[in-house]
Amino acid sequence: MPSDNLAAARAENAWLRSYPFWDAYFTVVLIATVVVVALDTGTAAAGATAIGLLLLLALAYVLVGRAAVRSEEVPTRQAWQYAAVAVVLFTAADLIAPASAFALSAVVAQLFMSFRTHQAIALLAVLFAIPAVNLFQIAGMEPLVAAVVAVVALSSSALLGTFIHRLAMQNIDRARLIAELDRTRADLAEISRQAGVLAERERLAGDIHDTLAQGFTGIITLLQAAEAESGGGRHLELAVRTAQENLAETRALIAALAPPALDGRSLDRALRRLAHGFELPVEVVVRGLPSPLPPAVEVALLRAAQEGLANVRKHAAARSVRLELTYDTGAVRLAVADDGAGLTGDAEGYGLGLMRRRVEPLGGTVRVEGSRGEGATLTVEVPWSE
Repeated sequence: MPSDNLAAARAENAWLRSYPFWDAYFTVVLIATVVVVALDTGTAAAGATAIGLLLLLALAYVLVGRAAVRSEEVPTRQAWQYAAVAVVLFTAADLIAPASAFALSAVVAQLFMSFRTHQAIALLAVLFAIPAVNLFQIAGMEPLVAAVVAVVALSSSALLGTFIHRLAMQNIDRARLIAELDRTRADLAEISRQAGVLAERERLAGDIHDTLAQGFTGIITLLQAAEAESGGGRHLELAVRTAQENLAETRALIAALAPPALDGRSLDRALRRLAHGFELPVEVVVRGLPSPLPPAVEVALLRAAQEGLANVRKHAAARSVRLELTYDTGAVRLAVADDGAGLTGDAEGYGLGLMRRRVEPLGGTVRVEGSRGEGATLTVEVPWSE
């Protein structure tokens, strides 16, 4: 649906769901009924009592009936409460002042918006009982004629009410459809944004590989050749070591920017592949029953493993690393543990901050534990359930 049409449909639906027309209709009908009852030729006391009962019916509508009419679930407890009050008050008012029957034209719509069709028809039959008796007694009609008139009135009201009920249900279904369409459009926009980000990261990783990485490789080759010809020296050794370290950092940057190495693999297989290309020995342990995870969770955990290994390479001075993936009930957890120098200061940095921003929208947590000389452990936990 084009965006203009969707906006128009949403605006129209919002107007229908607010039901201002039905509130106004009930108010007009009630005022008209009160006026008719007041002008009726009966006693003033009876008219005042009937008007009081009608006003109580209006109060009941404001307190519980209005919410029942607007509810997407039918019937609600409030609908039954309002129906019970309406039957009692309307029946009493109609017994006292038969002109109160005019209020039925407003109550019909309320019942069919608050109940299923068969329930509303049954309640309507109860409400029509007293007016039908009054019609027979006051108008002096033959019983058969009065019965036919009552049946026709009930049938026409039920037909109109059924139309109103179906309109209300279509309105609710339409609102749900539009809400679902809005969610789908938001999901597609997010997917498109993520695809654009991944494409740009892949392009940037390729550019770095073709420039910096290749350049460092060439510099190392030239320095090693110069070292072989001159017999070496402290400055040449330092230059070679510096170039090698920067090449390693560049390759780590390329790995971090490149798309996750999932491409159809399970997360544990992707972690094993990541560990296989690492400079240090990496033990990969999987606990629990491996299960398919949402793509966003898999990407977040794989990125966390990449960042954890990059931190070990840069800061830990470790001899080995352990990647542990645990599938628990309601959560999946990744731990990156090393046997290096441990934490010597504030562990928070750009990499961990980026990891938190990636994990926290998923409801996950990131924590780093360790002490000086005893290694460090990075743990990322994300809630998940099938």
